[in-house]
Amino acid sequence: MPKQGARGTKKTRREFFKNAVISTAAVAAGTLVPETAAASTGTKWDREADVVVIGSGAVGFPAAIQAHEAGASVLLLEAQKEVGGHAVTSGGNVPLGGGTSAQKRHNIKDSPELLFADLTDWSVVQPNGFPDYRYNDKEIIRAFVDNNVPTFDWLVAHGVIFVDKAPDEWGGRSVGNSVPREMHCAAMAWPQVTNGKPVDPARATTTSLGIGLIRPLEVYARKLGVPILLEH
Repeated sequence: MPKQGARGTKKTRREFFKNAVISTAAVAAGTLVPETAAASTGTKWDREADVVVIGSGAVGFPAAIQAHEAGASVLLLEAQKEVGGHAVTSGGNVPLGGGTSAQKRHNIKDSPELLFADLTDWSVVQPNGFPDYRYNDKEIIRAFVDNNVPTFDWLVAHGVIFVDKAPDEWGGRSVGNSVPREMHCAAMAWPQVTNGKPVDPARATTTSLGIGLIRPLEVYARKLGVPILLEH
């Protein structure tokens, strides 16, 4: 794929988000760039795909899988020698609320409306006085909170196993959440990034690590046949 120089125009985050949504909708609807467009520029393409996903982390893998399942051809590019990005080395803490099945199972009452109120609460400040949620874009937060429950269900359906315990606030520092929402990806028998060995089998289902999020998604993507190009 050819490299392109930086363009002179500068887009706002809102414009970027809007264009991303439009582009995703176009792909889902089957509206793709005609092949003649590339031919007219004299560019030689080594590979072609409806959707090219940059990065194989906590965002990249779901994007690639979802695009493939929607019927698009996909390429997943990763700059490093291994997949996973920062997520694979993380603690595997996933804050999703709004009334997930995990919350309901532990009698935690939550809703998208409550989650939206929490994430746009101007009164919440850190000890240093920084207002965590004051600058959140409300349109983006609205889209986020409305998709918390579907996202949790999607992760479970695509192989991610969460530690069987009540959602908590263990990995967060902010105090703006009205109810516990954080869940934790079980390490299971996946090799750890630090030493290449799985955790003690006695703690496999109770230890939270990023491998519990990334490795199941990697396996799922590979089973679908999504091409993963490393060092790209």
